[in-house]
Amino acid sequence: MIYEPFDESLKILTATKWEPWQKEAIRQVVPDAIFLEPDACRSLEELIFQADILFGSPKISPTLLAKSPTLKMIHLLSTGVDRYMVPEFKESPIILVNSRGVHGPLVADHAMALLLALSRSLHLAYEKQKSKVWERLPIVDLEGRTAGLLGLGSIGKEVSVRCKSFGMHVVAVRRSGEKDPAVDKVFPPSQLHQVLEVSDFVICSLPLTRETYHMITITEFSVMKPSAFFINVGRGATVKEEDLIRALEQQMIKGAGLDVFEKEPLDPDSKLWDLPNVIITAHYGGTDEAGLKKSFAIFLDNLDRLKKGEPLRNVVDKELGY
Repeated sequence: MIYEPFDESLKILTATKWEPWQKEAIRQVVPDAIFLEPDACRSLEELIFQADILFGSPKISPTLLAKSPTLKMIHLLSTGVDRYMVPEFKESPIILVNSRGVHGPLVADHAMALLLALSRSLHLAYEKQKSKVWERLPIVDLEGRTAGLLGLGSIGKEVSVRCKSFGMHVVAVRRSGEKDPAVDKVFPPSQLHQVLEVSDFVICSLPLTRETYHMITITEFSVMKPSAFFINVGRGATVKEEDLIRALEQQMIKGAGLDVFEKEPLDPDSKLWDLPNVIITAHYGGTDEAGLKKSFAIFLDNLDRLKKGEPLRNVVDKELGY
């Protein structure tokens, strides 16, 4: 898709605060850029009605963003865009760009950290350590085991590389069902259960869309191996959380490693906190300074493309939701 080039000065807003290095980099692309940022006098909610471009992940309503008569593009630091998929925003002319591809290696590393910790009972070992109890715990040899990937985007492909380095067999569920050299076999969503039945580790990195909302329920957990582990580094609401808790309590699966949840922060009263076969991290699998700089590089490139009227990178399809 090609957009009309801009001749006038661009008013560029950040959801937080501009760093000097960011301003300097933007001036190399847009010399006459006007920088906006929230301060004691002007709130972010006010500034969105003046800005042409917004950089960051604003914690304000997408419905309010859609009301801005000036906003032309929003660049998100995240990959997930589900909170923006409300009718008002979807129908607005605002271009939504995400940071797809930036977090793949980071989140894949996190998924593997959870996988390795579960396979080596490290969460249980830590509890023994705190109690000063010497006890040998069970481990799972990864060589020859099957990893079932739910989603084969940038995260899924990076997870596959890591799993294969451990000698694992890798199968995947992909919306298109199209084959990919990154994995041994690809299945369409209609054959999800075939993947779950053979997997020793199920790693979910799905985006949240109409099709993936509560894609994993008690029905799916019931077809998994009792020895299988479930890992979610995608979006929390792709899994029906109450069903996951039930599956863990009833030992329908062996354990879970979770970086994402239906509601975040995770409710202090959630049973997940107290289940001995669960490892919880606070949705930080894709967070680091290098990721921010990679996302900013996409932003700079799109500023240049926007000025020239060239096709933009990472534009979100508002109908598909990613």
